[in-house]
Amino acid sequence: MAQHTQVRPTTASGAHQAGHHHWLFPGAIIAVIAGIQALFVFCLGYPMLHASPHAVPIGVAGPPAQTAPLEAALARQPGAFDVRTYPDAAAARAAIRDRDVYGALTVTPGGPALLVASAASPQVAALLTSEAKAFGRGHPVPVTDVVPGPAKDPEETGALTTLLPLILISVALGAILAHAERRAWRRLGWCMAASATAGLAVSGVARGLGTFTGHYWADAGVLALLVFGLSACAASLISVRPLRPLGGLFALTMLFLGIPSAGALVPAELLAQPWLAIGPDLPPAGALSALRGITFFGDAATGRPLAVLACWAGLGALLAILVPAAAARAHR
Repeated sequence: MAQHTQVRPTTASGAHQAGHHHWLFPGAIIAVIAGIQALFVFCLGYPMLHASPHAVPIGVAGPPAQTAPLEAALARQPGAFDVRTYPDAAAARAAIRDRDVYGALTVTPGGPALLVASAASPQVAALLTSEAKAFGRGHPVPVTDVVPGPAKDPEETGALTTLLPLILISVALGAILAHAERRAWRRLGWCMAASATAGLAVSGVARGLGTFTGHYWADAGVLALLVFGLSACAASLISVRPLRPLGGLFALTMLFLGIPSAGALVPAELLAQPWLAIGPDLPPAGALSALRGITFFGDAATGRPLAVLACWAGLGALLAILVPAAAARAHR
Protein backbone atom coordinates (compact mmCIF):
# COMPACT_ATOMS: atom_id res chain seq x y z
CA MET A 1 0.00 0.00 0.00
CA ALA A 2 1.46 3.26 -1.10
CA GLN A 3 2.08 5.82 1.58
CA HIS A 4 1.39 9.49 0.93
CA THR A 5 3.74 11.87 2.59
CA GLN A 6 2.77 15.49 3.24
CA VAL A 7 5.40 18.02 2.36
CA ARG A 8 5.48 20.80 4.90
CA PRO A 9 7.25 24.08 4.27
CA THR A 10 10.49 24.43 6.05
CA THR A 11 10.77 26.75 8.98
CA ALA A 12 12.94 29.13 6.97
CA SER A 13 10.40 29.27 4.12
CA GLY A 14 7.52 29.93 6.52
CA ALA A 15 9.43 32.63 8.29
CA HIS A 16 10.24 34.26 4.94
CA GLN A 17 6.54 34.29 3.94
CA ALA A 18 5.50 35.60 7.34
CA GLY A 19 8.08 38.37 7.10
CA HIS A 20 6.87 39.23 3.60
CA HIS A 21 3.25 39.58 4.76
CA HIS A 22 4.40 41.41 7.87
CA TRP A 23 5.82 44.24 5.74
CA LEU A 24 3.19 44.20 2.99
CA PHE A 25 0.30 45.75 4.95
CA PRO A 26 2.18 48.67 6.58
CA GLY A 27 3.93 49.31 3.28
CA ALA A 28 0.59 49.62 1.52
CA ILE A 29 -0.73 51.93 4.24
CA ILE A 30 2.34 54.17 3.93
CA ALA A 31 1.93 54.31 0.15
CA VAL A 32 -1.76 55.26 0.43
CA ILE A 33 -1.06 57.96 3.02
CA ALA A 34 1.79 59.38 0.94
CA GLY A 35 -0.48 59.43 -2.12
CA ILE A 36 -3.21 61.28 -0.20
CA GLN A 37 -0.68 63.79 1.13
CA ALA A 38 0.75 64.42 -2.33
CA LEU A 39 -2.72 64.84 -3.85
CA PHE A 40 -3.73 67.21 -1.05
CA VAL A 41 -0.68 69.39 -1.69
CA PHE A 42 -1.49 69.36 -5.41
CA CYS A 43 -5.11 70.34 -4.80
CA LEU A 44 -4.05 73.23 -2.58
CA GLY A 45 -1.39 74.49 -4.97
CA TYR A 46 -2.96 74.00 -8.39
CA PRO A 47 -5.90 76.44 -7.97
CA MET A 48 -3.54 79.17 -6.75
CA LEU A 49 -1.05 78.70 -9.59
CA HIS A 50 -3.79 78.55 -12.25
CA ALA A 51 -6.10 81.23 -10.91
CA SER A 52 -7.69 83.35 -13.63
CA PRO A 53 -10.84 85.49 -13.74
CA HIS A 54 -14.11 83.83 -14.76
CA ALA A 55 -17.07 86.22 -14.97
CA VAL A 56 -15.86 88.35 -12.06
CA PRO A 57 -18.70 90.82 -11.32
CA ILE A 58 -17.41 94.37 -11.77
CA GLY A 59 -19.28 97.64 -12.12
CA VAL A 60 -18.81 100.59 -14.43
CA ALA A 61 -20.36 103.84 -13.21
CA GLY A 62 -21.03 107.08 -15.05
CA PRO A 63 -22.69 108.48 -18.18
CA PRO A 64 -22.96 105.82 -20.92
CA ALA A 65 -20.92 107.86 -23.40
CA GLN A 66 -18.00 108.03 -20.97
CA THR A 67 -18.18 104.47 -19.66
CA ALA A 68 -18.40 102.83 -23.11
CA PRO A 69 -14.59 102.81 -23.56
CA LEU A 70 -14.17 101.20 -20.13
CA GLU A 71 -16.70 98.49 -20.97
CA ALA A 72 -15.04 97.84 -24.32
CA ALA A 73 -11.63 97.51 -22.68
CA LEU A 74 -12.93 95.04 -20.10
CA ALA A 75 -14.65 93.03 -22.86
CA ARG A 76 -11.28 92.42 -24.55
CA GLN A 77 -10.78 89.56 -22.10
CA PRO A 78 -13.64 87.25 -23.12
CA GLY A 79 -15.40 85.71 -20.14
CA ALA A 80 -13.12 87.32 -17.58
CA PHE A 81 -15.53 89.96 -16.29
CA ASP A 82 -19.26 90.27 -15.82
CA VAL A 83 -19.64 94.03 -16.40
CA ARG A 84 -22.61 95.77 -14.82
CA THR A 85 -23.43 99.44 -15.39
CA TYR A 86 -24.48 102.00 -12.77
CA PRO A 87 -25.55 105.60 -13.20
CA ASP A 88 -23.06 107.04 -10.72
CA ALA A 89 -20.46 106.26 -8.08
CA ALA A 90 -23.05 106.21 -5.28
CA ALA A 91 -24.97 103.42 -6.98
CA ALA A 92 -21.71 101.50 -7.56
CA ARG A 93 -20.78 101.85 -3.89
CA ALA A 94 -24.18 100.50 -2.88
CA ALA A 95 -23.75 97.52 -5.22
CA ILE A 96 -20.35 96.78 -3.67
CA ARG A 97 -21.78 96.90 -0.14
CA ASP A 98 -24.59 94.59 -1.26
CA ARG A 99 -21.96 92.17 -2.65
CA ASP A 100 -23.38 92.41 -6.16
CA VAL A 101 -19.94 93.34 -7.54
CA TYR A 102 -16.37 93.11 -6.25
CA GLY A 103 -15.52 96.62 -7.39
CA ALA A 104 -16.31 99.33 -9.90
CA LEU A 105 -14.61 101.70 -12.31
CA THR A 106 -16.10 105.16 -12.06
CA VAL A 107 -15.76 108.16 -14.37
CA THR A 108 -14.56 111.37 -12.68
CA PRO A 109 -13.51 114.78 -14.05
CA GLY A 110 -9.89 113.78 -13.45
CA GLY A 111 -10.23 110.41 -15.19
CA PRO A 112 -11.24 106.92 -14.12
CA ALA A 113 -11.18 105.88 -10.46
CA LEU A 114 -11.51 102.43 -8.92
CA LEU A 115 -13.69 101.29 -6.05
CA VAL A 116 -12.87 97.93 -4.43
CA ALA A 117 -13.89 95.87 -1.41
CA SER A 118 -10.87 94.04 -0.04
CA ALA A 119 -13.12 92.46 2.60
CA ALA A 120 -14.86 90.52 -0.17
CA SER A 121 -11.55 89.17 -1.46
CA PRO A 122 -8.06 90.69 -1.20
CA GLN A 123 -7.07 88.71 -4.31
CA VAL A 124 -9.84 90.19 -6.46
CA ALA A 125 -9.12 93.68 -5.11
CA ALA A 126 -5.48 93.25 -6.16
CA LEU A 127 -6.56 91.94 -9.58
CA LEU A 128 -8.86 94.91 -10.20
CA THR A 129 -6.18 97.34 -9.05
CA SER A 130 -3.76 95.80 -11.52
CA GLU A 131 -6.32 95.90 -14.34
CA ALA A 132 -7.16 99.56 -13.60
CA LYS A 133 -3.59 100.67 -14.33
CA ALA A 134 -4.30 100.27 -18.03
CA PHE A 135 -7.00 102.95 -17.84
CA GLY A 136 -4.76 105.62 -16.34
CA ARG A 137 -2.80 106.30 -19.55
CA GLY A 138 0.41 106.69 -17.64
CA HIS A 139 -1.18 108.21 -14.55
CA PRO A 140 -2.06 106.30 -11.39
CA VAL A 141 -5.73 105.43 -10.99
CA PRO A 142 -7.08 106.40 -7.56
CA VAL A 143 -8.26 103.39 -5.59
CA THR A 144 -10.82 103.58 -2.77
CA ASP A 145 -11.44 100.59 -0.53
CA VAL A 146 -15.18 100.83 0.12
CA VAL A 147 -15.30 97.83 2.47
CA PRO A 148 -11.80 97.18 3.83
CA GLY A 149 -10.78 93.89 5.36
CA PRO A 150 -9.93 93.44 9.03
CA ALA A 151 -7.27 95.85 10.26
CA LYS A 152 -5.38 93.08 12.07
CA ASP A 153 -5.55 90.73 9.08
CA PRO A 154 -5.71 92.71 5.82
CA GLU A 155 -4.73 89.69 3.70
CA GLU A 156 -7.38 87.57 5.46
CA THR A 157 -5.00 84.73 6.18
CA GLY A 158 -7.04 84.16 9.32
CA ALA A 159 -9.89 82.86 7.20
CA LEU A 160 -7.82 79.82 6.26
CA THR A 161 -6.49 79.29 9.78
CA THR A 162 -10.06 79.43 11.09
CA LEU A 163 -11.62 77.01 8.61
CA LEU A 164 -8.83 74.51 7.95
CA PRO A 165 -8.67 73.02 11.48
CA LEU A 166 -12.46 72.92 11.71
CA ILE A 167 -12.82 71.04 8.43
CA LEU A 168 -10.09 68.50 9.19
CA ILE A 169 -11.14 67.88 12.79
CA SER A 170 -14.86 67.75 11.96
CA VAL A 171 -14.33 64.94 9.46
CA ALA A 172 -12.04 63.17 11.95
CA LEU A 173 -14.66 63.64 14.68
CA GLY A 174 -17.24 61.90 12.50
CA ALA A 175 -14.88 58.97 11.93
CA ILE A 176 -14.16 58.65 15.65
CA LEU A 177 -17.84 58.75 16.62
CA ALA A 178 -18.67 56.16 13.97
CA HIS A 179 -16.40 53.67 15.73
CA ALA A 180 -16.88 54.79 19.33
CA GLU A 181 -20.68 55.05 19.48
CA ARG A 182 -22.92 52.36 18.00
CA ARG A 183 -26.26 54.01 18.77
CA ALA A 184 -27.23 56.41 16.00
CA TRP A 185 -29.20 58.86 18.14
CA ARG A 186 -26.27 59.20 20.51
CA ARG A 187 -23.89 59.82 17.61
CA LEU A 188 -26.20 62.56 16.40
CA GLY A 189 -26.34 64.05 19.88
CA TRP A 190 -22.57 64.05 20.19
CA CYS A 191 -22.28 65.74 16.78
CA MET A 192 -24.69 68.44 17.91
CA ALA A 193 -22.86 68.98 21.19
CA ALA A 194 -19.46 69.10 19.50
CA SER A 195 -20.76 71.51 16.86
CA ALA A 196 -22.20 73.94 19.38
CA THR A 197 -19.05 73.83 21.50
CA ALA A 198 -16.74 74.31 18.52
CA GLY A 199 -18.86 77.15 17.13
CA LEU A 200 -18.82 79.07 20.40
CA ALA A 201 -15.12 78.50 21.04
CA VAL A 202 -13.81 79.21 17.54
CA SER A 203 -16.04 82.26 17.12
CA GLY A 204 -14.51 83.70 20.27
CA VAL A 205 -10.96 82.95 19.15
CA ALA A 206 -11.55 84.42 15.67
CA ARG A 207 -13.06 87.52 17.25
CA GLY A 208 -10.08 87.90 19.58
CA LEU A 209 -7.62 87.55 16.71
CA GLY A 210 -9.49 90.15 14.67
CA THR A 211 -10.34 87.77 11.83
CA PHE A 212 -14.14 87.78 12.08
CA THR A 213 -15.39 90.61 14.24
CA GLY A 214 -19.08 90.50 13.33
CA HIS A 215 -21.91 89.36 15.55
CA TYR A 216 -20.46 86.73 17.89
CA TRP A 217 -23.56 84.52 18.05
CA ALA A 218 -24.19 84.66 14.31
CA ASP A 219 -20.58 83.66 13.59
CA ALA A 220 -20.85 80.86 16.14
CA GLY A 221 -24.00 79.60 14.45
CA VAL A 222 -22.33 79.52 11.03
CA LEU A 223 -19.34 77.61 12.39
CA ALA A 224 -21.60 75.18 14.27
CA LEU A 225 -23.53 74.44 11.07
CA LEU A 226 -20.23 73.75 9.29
CA VAL A 227 -19.01 71.35 11.98
CA PHE A 228 -22.33 69.55 12.28
CA GLY A 229 -22.77 69.02 8.54
CA LEU A 230 -19.28 67.57 8.14
CA SER A 231 -19.20 65.44 11.29
CA ALA A 232 -22.75 64.06 10.96
CA CYS A 233 -22.31 63.07 7.31
CA ALA A 234 -18.93 61.43 8.00
CA ALA A 235 -20.17 59.60 11.13
CA SER A 236 -23.28 58.22 9.41
CA LEU A 237 -21.45 56.97 6.32
CA ILE A 238 -18.52 55.45 8.18
CA SER A 239 -20.68 53.74 10.82
CA VAL A 240 -21.93 51.09 8.36
CA ARG A 241 -19.34 48.89 6.68
CA PRO A 242 -20.85 48.82 3.15
CA LEU A 243 -21.00 52.64 3.12
CA ARG A 244 -17.44 53.24 4.35
CA PRO A 245 -16.08 53.78 0.83
CA LEU A 246 -18.63 56.59 0.48
CA GLY A 247 -17.47 57.95 3.81
CA GLY A 248 -13.90 57.95 2.58
CA LEU A 249 -14.98 59.65 -0.64
CA PHE A 250 -16.84 62.28 1.39
CA ALA A 251 -13.76 62.99 3.49
CA LEU A 252 -11.48 63.24 0.46
CA THR A 253 -13.96 65.53 -1.31
CA MET A 254 -13.90 67.95 1.60
CA LEU A 255 -10.09 67.88 1.64
CA PHE A 256 -9.34 68.01 -2.07
CA LEU A 257 -12.25 70.16 -3.27
CA GLY A 258 -13.80 71.80 -0.22
CA ILE A 259 -10.73 73.42 1.33
CA PRO A 260 -9.15 74.81 -1.89
CA SER A 261 -12.50 76.20 -3.09
CA ALA A 262 -13.55 77.76 0.22
CA GLY A 263 -12.40 81.19 -0.98
CA ALA A 264 -9.67 81.69 1.61
CA LEU A 265 -6.88 80.92 -0.90
CA VAL A 266 -8.57 81.77 -4.20
CA PRO A 267 -12.04 83.34 -4.64
CA ALA A 268 -14.65 81.35 -6.51
CA GLU A 269 -14.49 83.50 -9.66
CA LEU A 270 -10.77 82.81 -10.04
CA LEU A 271 -10.87 79.05 -9.48
CA ALA A 272 -9.85 76.47 -12.06
CA GLN A 273 -12.03 73.46 -12.81
CA PRO A 274 -13.31 71.30 -11.15
CA TRP A 275 -13.10 73.53 -8.07
CA LEU A 276 -15.08 76.27 -9.85
CA ALA A 277 -18.02 73.98 -10.61
CA ILE A 278 -18.24 72.10 -7.31
CA GLY A 279 -16.66 74.29 -4.64
CA PRO A 280 -19.37 76.94 -4.03
CA ASP A 281 -21.90 74.25 -3.08
CA LEU A 282 -19.67 72.67 -0.42
CA PRO A 283 -19.81 73.59 3.28
CA PRO A 284 -16.40 75.36 3.51
CA ALA A 285 -17.28 77.89 0.81
CA GLY A 286 -20.72 78.43 2.32
CA ALA A 287 -19.24 79.05 5.76
CA LEU A 288 -16.64 81.58 4.61
CA SER A 289 -19.09 83.47 2.41
CA ALA A 290 -21.60 83.69 5.25
CA LEU A 291 -18.92 84.82 7.72
CA ARG A 292 -17.75 87.56 5.36
CA GLY A 293 -21.31 88.75 4.82
CA ILE A 294 -22.02 88.87 8.56
CA THR A 295 -18.70 90.47 9.50
CA PHE A 296 -18.13 93.07 6.80
CA PHE A 297 -21.30 93.59 4.72
CA GLY A 298 -24.14 93.87 7.21
CA ASP A 299 -25.48 90.37 6.42
CA ALA A 300 -25.66 91.11 2.68
CA ALA A 301 -25.84 88.09 0.35
CA THR A 302 -25.79 85.53 3.15
CA GLY A 303 -28.96 83.72 2.05
CA ARG A 304 -27.37 81.32 -0.41
CA PRO A 305 -24.33 80.32 1.70
CA LEU A 306 -26.53 79.77 4.74
CA ALA A 307 -28.82 77.62 2.60
CA VAL A 308 -25.80 75.55 1.51
CA LEU A 309 -24.80 75.00 5.15
CA ALA A 310 -28.37 74.18 6.16
CA CYS A 311 -28.69 71.63 3.35
CA TRP A 312 -25.51 69.82 4.40
CA ALA A 313 -26.56 69.89 8.05
CA GLY A 314 -29.96 68.51 7.04
CA LEU A 315 -28.27 65.81 4.98
CA GLY A 316 -26.17 64.83 7.98
CA ALA A 317 -29.24 64.55 10.19
CA LEU A 318 -31.13 62.61 7.52
CA LEU A 319 -28.28 60.16 7.06
CA ALA A 320 -28.07 59.70 10.83
CA ILE A 321 -31.71 58.54 10.77
CA LEU A 322 -31.88 56.59 7.51
CA VAL A 323 -28.54 54.78 7.47
CA PRO A 324 -29.04 52.83 10.75
CA ALA A 325 -32.62 52.00 9.76
CA ALA A 326 -31.45 50.62 6.41
CA ALA A 327 -28.67 48.67 8.06
CA ALA A 328 -31.10 47.14 10.55
CA ARG A 329 -33.44 46.02 7.76
CA ALA A 330 -30.51 44.48 5.89
CA HIS A 331 -29.61 42.32 8.93
CA ARG A 332 -33.13 40.90 9.39
